[in-house]
Amino acid sequence: MMKYSWKSKIYTFLSCIFFIGLWQASAIIINNDIYIPRIGQVIETIKGIFNEPGSFRVIISSFYRTTLSYVLALVFSIVLGVLGMVYPFFKYLMEPINSFSKTIPTMVLVVLSLVWFDKDKTPFVVGFAIIFPILYEGIRNNLINIDKKIIDMTKIYEVSLIDKIRKIYIPVIKFYFMSIFVSTFSLTFKVVIAGEVYGQPKFGIGSQIQIEKVNFNTSGIFAWIVIIVIISLLLEILNKALRQKIYRWAK
Repeated sequence: MMKYSWKSKIYTFLSCIFFIGLWQASAIIINNDIYIPRIGQVIETIKGIFNEPGSFRVIISSFYRTTLSYVLALVFSIVLGVLGMVYPFFKYLMEPINSFSKTIPTMVLVVLSLVWFDKDKTPFVVGFAIIFPILYEGIRNNLINIDKKIIDMTKIYEVSLIDKIRKIYIPVIKFYFMSIFVSTFSLTFKVVIAGEVYGQPKFGIGSQIQIEKVNFNTSGIFAWIVIIVIISLLLEILNKALRQKIYRWAK
């Protein structure tokens, strides 16, 4: 197992080196910074971004919007998922809303949010609207797939609703959440940034990307992409640490 783990890391590292080399070779061959900037230019741009006094506020603003959208979507998903499990009325009530939310393109949501809300609220709304149906459907399906024998046992022994939620539903939701946290949070992060690109709030990664685009500064766009990738990798590391901690706690 240890050898396999090290081999996987080596192969991943070599793949990264390969694509970085391909990027640099393409930049040299094309020789046009507007299309593909060289790696050195992107690194210098990243340094310049972090040397600016407001750079951390830009990143924190986007992260704050993402976190708020995600937490609200998660809370509503858990509450409505559990209600749908306990009371079928809520399950059928959410069916058309959930289907409708999943079919609307992201850009249409961005445009509608800009019409209905101001530019600062648009990223929140878009992030919530995109991630909520995904979280809700996942939580609902996991609750529905709970072993029927366990549910029957709770009826036989007249287990209270609070105990069922605390001892059965919440553990199922917890383990499901840990398995999808990084992918869904990263998706919310990307959607919020897309909302910032069009909404143009005062502080936000999306706003900065739009400014770089208007100025035809492709190295600036690539620099922000690299920063987004680094943030996603940090989230992956955090997720693994949290998962290990929860598994130890469960034992």
